[in-house]
Amino acid sequence: MTQVKPAPGGRMLTVLRVHLPSEIPIVGCEITPYVLLRRPDGGVFTDDVSETAPVDGYFMRYKWYRIQSDRRAAICSVHPTEQATLQCIGCLKSKIPVAKSYHCSSKCFSDAWQHHKVLHDRAISALNENGTEDDELFGRFGSGSSSSGVISAALSGSTSNLSLSSGVNNGPTPVYPTGTEKSSGETWFEVGWSRTYTATTDDIGHVLRFECIVVDVETRGTVRAPTSVMTSRVIPAPTPTPRRLIPVNAADAMVHFDLDSRTSSFGTFTVLSYNILADTYATSDTYSYCPTWALTWAYRRQNLLREIIGYHADIICLQEVQSNHFEDFFSPELDKHGYQPLYKKRTTEVYSGSPQAIDGCATFFRRDRFSHVKKYEVEFNKAAQSLTDAIIPAAQKKLALNRLVKDNIALIAVLEAKFSNHGTENPSKRQLLCVDQSRVDEMVSSIESPM
Repeated sequence: MTQVKPAPGGRMLTVLRVHLPSEIPIVGCEITPYVLLRRPDGGVFTDDVSETAPVDGYFMRYKWYRIQSDRRAAICSVHPTEQATLQCIGCLKSKIPVAKSYHCSSKCFSDAWQHHKVLHDRAISALNENGTEDDELFGRFGSGSSSSGVISAALSGSTSNLSLSSGVNNGPTPVYPTGTEKSSGETWFEVGWSRTYTATTDDIGHVLRFECIVVDVETRGTVRAPTSVMTSRVIPAPTPTPRRLIPVNAADAMVHFDLDSRTSSFGTFTVLSYNILADTYATSDTYSYCPTWALTWAYRRQNLLREIIGYHADIICLQEVQSNHFEDFFSPELDKHGYQPLYKKRTTEVYSGSPQAIDGCATFFRRDRFSHVKKYEVEFNKAAQSLTDAIIPAAQKKLALNRLVKDNIALIAVLEAKFSNHGTENPSKRQLLCVDQSRVDEMVSSIESPM
């Protein structure tokens, strides 16, 4: 039995606060609890304290539990926050995963029937052709090795915790975790030993419990009781909505191209521009109509990646990309798909609840299509300062700077094409391309605008 060791004089590493980015976990999406700690000297921080890097003789230990009651709740496949009241037998006959067969009401089932019937037909066709069912169901925007975690987790019929992609790491959890009986007919299963946890298909319909506890390095004993937080029931990842692209006639388009093949005529290329909405600005206050779980970065980033990769663009321009998300997610993930990254962040830091993060612009280009020649970074604050110093009267400088200094930036990339538009006439002539994008603050004060 682990002994609890009281610290002398109360001077110890202390857990001040624990909360989750959303109460509702989603299968395939990583959960990273916010843990606020206080050092023995009174300073507060949110960094992890591992056993290999203790703070003043203490480190943090984490546990995740799946709490299973006597009766497991089935979740609606269309409205994942609702419990299911009926099941589609046609899904079972078509061998569609059970999680996709549940509906919360007869109206829900009726409204979704047209799309539901398409899933039946495609699933049967895919099985008959011995193809990959996931690709048949979701098509171009549902494929891609880097974005498959959410999809495979939602569709998998496996009962193993290993049903997720290899990128999931919930710590050294046993393949068959033992359960501990609790009161009221509940059984607790240890499912994770790290600070983060990625919900699996086994967790659907169950509540998760996160515990963190301070441990003494010397005695290996715990300090005080664990601090814990409970989630709501785990829900499956919603099925990606099929794209309904507007057909374009050849006569209306200057160049005919196919998204799947990226380019179908010699010397042409495609460009995608996408404002991804920085996590800092994706708040419930601003987007009150959106469920909190759908605003979490862990959920949105998988959808964004699947969407962006699905266009197979030769050049990708992203705005509102936080610096930490560029380094930890977009740069390595798009690198797997053959893209080289360029990034320019804004100069004013914004507090995001953990470490400070700055958003900016990111440009990605395919290495097999272009090579990088030069990069220019523009900070409009500096240009505004130079402009006001040069031509604005001293009495009006403050007002001018208030209007012009918005921390706007631009990223300019000069690329050289590895293909040629010159054909056989001058094949050796360099084909240079300038790609420019900006991050402009649209907020205008009431003094500046009569609207």
